[in-house]
Amino acid sequence: MESTNSTIAAYPWLLNGYRDLTLPLNQGRAHHARLIHYLPGSGEDLLMSQLAMRLLCLTPKHNQPCQQCHHCQLFLANNHPDYDVIEPEKNKLLIGVDQIRQITKKIYERAQQGGNKVIWIKAASQMTEAAANALLKTLEEPPENTYFLLSDKNNGQLLPTIRSRCQFYFLAVPDIETSISWLKTKCDCGQYNDNQLATALLLSCNAPLAALSLLTTECWQAREQFNQQLQHNMMQKEMWALREILIHQDNIFMYLDWFCTLISDALKAKQKSGRFIINRDQVPLIRLIATYKVEKIIELYERWQSTRKQLATITSLNQDLIISNLLAQSEIILYSSAN
Repeated sequence: MESTNSTIAAYPWLLNGYRDLTLPLNQGRAHHARLIHYLPGSGEDLLMSQLAMRLLCLTPKHNQPCQQCHHCQLFLANNHPDYDVIEPEKNKLLIGVDQIRQITKKIYERAQQGGNKVIWIKAASQMTEAAANALLKTLEEPPENTYFLLSDKNNGQLLPTIRSRCQFYFLAVPDIETSISWLKTKCDCGQYNDNQLATALLLSCNAPLAALSLLTTECWQAREQFNQQLQHNMMQKEMWALREILIHQDNIFMYLDWFCTLISDALKAKQKSGRFIINRDQVPLIRLIATYKVEKIIELYERWQSTRKQLATITSLNQDLIISNLLAQSEIILYSSAN
């Protein structure tokens, strides 16, 4: 098994976050509840795991868990009785009140290994209101030697009362140059140029692991095929022809987002702000979209965003019908009159 320490060292942007989060612990003033916000794909799970292991370790060395003591061995074997991870149960979207009640009952008992107790609540904003309120009482009067780690996406909505009981930390992503250098060590040499690597990062909110996943899965090929087809169809003034690509997609939101970033990039290009574009590997397509009037591009963007919102919030909608209508409306917007 690869050690936790060597793994986190392979993601250098996590080292600063780990240092910041463990500094109070080294100074004997660690808060009993930490709330860590992150951008998905920035290595958040690895950081939280490393932090939990450090809290449980009996003999840390140079601020790292020793990986040799009994606590570390139990942790590495995924069998530490005083460490619990709370997340939505299988086939459920939310963390229920019974899950919180069960863990809060347990933490008031004596630690089985005689050390710290650590509870990691993943996707904390997915707690039901009842679950959050049940946790709140425990956060107000926590038992000794008990640490709560709450992690959540950066736009997650936690109850203000929960936030006020936690010390907040945002896990920053590295700058794009650092991330490009890191991606080059993970991708086949020469497989992607710098513009493609930068695009993958920008499409992933600069989160390196999310960008790596985009580049090394079928998603990247699907995006390239979609962009090629889009450019051909726009040149032929046949937006409707995209229907065959879109109507059968399980992840239609991915395609809608890709298109919206291209439209946004076209607006940036028209405003002479090309250095801020996201799709740096699709400059010809962006220039093609930018040949239309600003009013048309904005109307097109609003139409696609409105469709995305519809599909995300109303589950009973007929996706094929909605996409067909979107493409028909797109043709009207772009081609009903001269540019």
